[in-house]
Amino acid sequence: MIKDKTYRYDDEFKAKARAHQFAFRENVLNDFYDEKNPQVILSPICAKQGLIFCEIYRELIKSKVKSFKLSALFSNMLRSEHIPYNIFTPMEEDMGAATALFNEIIGGGISKINRIRIEFAGDADKGEYLNDGTSFDTFIEYVSTDGSIGGFGIEVKYTENGYRIGEKEKQDIEDVDGLYNQNTKKSQWYIPTLDIVSFIKANHLRQIWRNHILGYSMLAKGDIQHFHHIHLYPQGNNHFHKYAIPEYKQLLTEDGKKNFIDLTYESLFNLIEKHFKQEKQKEWLKYLRERYIVKM
Repeated sequence: MIKDKTYRYDDEFKAKARAHQFAFRENVLNDFYDEKNPQVILSPICAKQGLIFCEIYRELIKSKVKSFKLSALFSNMLRSEHIPYNIFTPMEEDMGAATALFNEIIGGGISKINRIRIEFAGDADKGEYLNDGTSFDTFIEYVSTDGSIGGFGIEVKYTENGYRIGEKEKQDIEDVDGLYNQNTKKSQWYIPTLDIVSFIKANHLRQIWRNHILGYSMLAKGDIQHFHHIHLYPQGNNHFHKYAIPEYKQLLTEDGKKNFIDLTYESLFNLIEKHFKQEKQKEWLKYLRERYIVKM
């Protein structure tokens, strides 16, 4: 094992992000390479100290996760599981600025942000939604200016692309009377010619679709009256930027397009800079850019 090892299945962005995170690990976190914990995997002692999270908000994040452990969430710097905590949990300290930010994203209509949840699949039993493990990486609930409740369901990606289908998921998609089919059709967010069985082979689109219709299931249940799905990813991840996102949008009706938002890290960080002005928040933004923006 050597420090500059390349990985067979890395695309251009993932290879550069791997090198970027490895450099951050050694140069900023002072957690140095060894054969047991190579490259982007934090050493056990650093994982248990929560070094994967932004230092100035680490205690706030710890209050959400209860304790820092050795799992991928706390140790793998290249995956996206920890990123929602670094981007969205700090917003809880300034809900006014968060409200202004999300108002700008959707063009207004938000009175206040109610809550920010990480890994959220709805307040009710999963059988009342999609009856599976689909969840939002981040869910932001708000009160609209007319008093009704809305929500942002946010999927956060970093180096990830698509994923292989599991047997249960395949069966759920094939079930013409199942919740996937019901919610997809009832939403009227998808072009009439869409055959959802095609998502069985569409590894690059399937998770985007599942998260989108999870939002519809919350609307149908009455949990919320407005929904916006945000797919957040780095601009350098061409899998989403050039391929998956444009292809997914072609499947949407005008109503579907109205509540689907593709947003890059770069654009979001610019909005954070515009609305979060405190010195602590400036340090947080500096961290986000240094940590996640990869030069291509």
